[in-house]
Amino acid sequence: MNLSELAKFVDASGRCSNPRMINALAAFCGVSLAGSEDILAGRALAAEKIDGDVVSAEMLQAVQDITGCSVFVARDGGKVTGLTAFFLLRPEGMQAFDEGRFDTVNVNLDYVWRPRETPAGGYAWGFVASNDRAAGRVVKASIVIRETLLWALPGYTRAATDDGARLIYGSLGFEPVPGNPSLARYFPRQAPFEGLTLPSAQASAA
Repeated sequence: MNLSELAKFVDASGRCSNPRMINALAAFCGVSLAGSEDILAGRALAAEKIDGDVVSAEMLQAVQDITGCSVFVARDGGKVTGLTAFFLLRPEGMQAFDEGRFDTVNVNLDYVWRPRETPAGGYAWGFVASNDRAAGRVVKASIVIRETLLWALPGYTRAATDDGARLIYGSLGFEPVPGNPSLARYFPRQAPFEGLTLPSAQASAA
């Protein structure tokens, strides 16, 4: 990943929630908007790679139906080999996170941002991949979308694996939430790419 190459995609406000822009940038990174079959395959991959609670395919689909720009997959030979998923939040959703009452598995869909609304923040379910090639693509998409279009928004995520935690608390710039060791918070940047360290491509899940 080359920062000078990405500079042309930067939104000056850092709050660009246009689904067409998000989807186009995801495609540039080698991932595509997931359809219903892709979501089933990606969720199955996540269940295989991640211990503990994994969000259901039904919930992934419900959020995808609302936003039109939340779940993306990498494919190799027509097979889904990676998934990354996130969604933007209404102010009520960020307040629920800040107060420690947001259920990230059984999401209250009223908290999910709708297109044409102004988002208050975001949540990243994370990414999962079956090989390094797919990992590189889903991680790149996650970073590029955030750092070019949404860099001025706060956000949350959870670390579901050790590899994911190293990436989240390392190059992705998240910080632990006091009193909630699995939850990580991302603070808005003052400028795109501020303090960003680009990671090497490794298969990770978060």
